[in-house]
Amino acid sequence: MSRLHEFERLIDDKLRALFRSPVQEGERREVIEVHRAILEEVASRVETMPRGRRIFAYPHLTVRVLPADPQRRRAYEVVFAEADALQRDIRTRLQEEEVEIPERFRVDVEFVEELPEGVGERGFDISYDRAAGTSELPRTRLLILHGQAEHPDYIFRKRRINLGRLGNVLDPKQRLVRRNDVAFRDSQDAPNSTVSRTHAHIEFDAASGEFRIYDDHSALGTTVLREGEFVNVPRGTSKGAALRSGDEIVLGQARLTFEVLGPS
Repeated sequence: MSRLHEFERLIDDKLRALFRSPVQEGERREVIEVHRAILEEVASRVETMPRGRRIFAYPHLTVRVLPADPQRRRAYEVVFAEADALQRDIRTRLQEEEVEIPERFRVDVEFVEELPEGVGERGFDISYDRAAGTSELPRTRLLILHGQAEHPDYIFRKRRINLGRLGNVLDPKQRLVRRNDVAFRDSQDAPNSTVSRTHAHIEFDAASGEFRIYDDHSALGTTVLREGEFVNVPRGTSKGAALRSGDEIVLGQARLTFEVLGPS
């Protein structure tokens, strides 16, 4: 039995405890197919070095999964999130193929309500980060200028910073969808009410050494104000916009400044 088929058998055994009706056979296969596609895409990033040495150069992956139906969310959690299941499966797949893996290999799984254009139909999206550890990350500061957040001033050393309304974003069944690092309070009054629950996020691009901001399909859009000029952030795409220290970020009517503090 191939390693991929063994993965699928183990997943199928897990899901049969959740889906016992024959009508739901297609739902099991759907989750298994998404799992298979993720493993295949990750394996395609393996690099062959001189003398046949094979390496995987990304210490950190962020896998964003879009369940096809909210009713199937539990099945996706079992396969991708429980006990770091996806991280274990990816590691095992690469080790079976004798691929060298970074020492601090980590896979973060996020369940999302939407995916960027062009990847939504496959049900997942993967971000690959070559940065070896948090020590390489610059510290950043976000200062609230307009709007009410949980804190007036934030300092981070993170590759991804989520911006939105509420700290914990829940789906209609009260299951966690996302956590916001900068969370504007839920309010009927502007400017907080103009911030979407999953409004935007900031990511550090290790290859270029720059931070970029991405709009996560917000209702009123995301803008960067730089030296008196507005830079529009493409809404709901994977393109994003570069951030510079001193930029002002506009989320609906809320505003905050972005500053790079350095590594120490």
